[in-house]
Amino acid sequence: MTDSSNTRQESWTMRGESMTRIETFFAAACAFAVTMVVISVGSIPNSLADLMQATKQIPAFTASFAVITWIWHTHSVWSRRFGLEDTKTVVFSCLLILLVLIYMYPLRIMMQALFAVLSNGFLPSLIQLKSEWDVRFIFILFGLGFLLLSINFVALYWHGKRAQLMTALSDYEKYQANTEIIVWLSTAMMCITALLLSLLLPIRYIGWAGYSYFLLFPLLNGLTWHRSKKWQRCSAMHSAK
Repeated sequence: MTDSSNTRQESWTMRGESMTRIETFFAAACAFAVTMVVISVGSIPNSLADLMQATKQIPAFTASFAVITWIWHTHSVWSRRFGLEDTKTVVFSCLLILLVLIYMYPLRIMMQALFAVLSNGFLPSLIQLKSEWDVRFIFILFGLGFLLLSINFVALYWHGKRAQLMTALSDYEKYQANTEIIVWLSTAMMCITALLLSLLLPIRYIGWAGYSYFLLFPLLNGLTWHRSKKWQRCSAMHSAK
């Protein structure tokens, strides 16, 4: 660590305070993705029975909305931190848009299936999976989409860390950029694990391939906490010198 003022800095310098064109484009794409996972797609309920059936899709829609919002927010935070709009940023962001628009369909199907299982069929899954391969295909498609999203965010933070910025990254910002890379690499490894489970588990246990994603909550929170404590220890040791 080279500069005590940099070491004491405990927040990011926001280099992209106003929305760039690519950030606006990405936000619009996420908004479009949300419209494609709405409660009732393609029609307005015209009877009480149809309305009740549509409302049963609220949990799956809410969960899908939360995931898409998380993806949008992650990209928005990256844009605010680095303020980049160069060629690599455009390419990575456009790839991310493509992935979101493809990913929203398996996301919606997986969320419907999850709540159908948790509610013992009260909350319906609108897609019919007729064979073992159909089930495995949905799990594989979902896992591949999530894996590629994770790799894309690794690429964005790696690019941001190496790019020529108007204001150079402080020691704290470099450390936190590395933390984000570690977090998204860990997410990618979990996706690979889930993909392997989707391929190898007997069909009666295939649900565990989906439940494995819940391990991301303690894993990522634990990693973030560990990295935060490590920075505090390093900062304290540097200040004591």
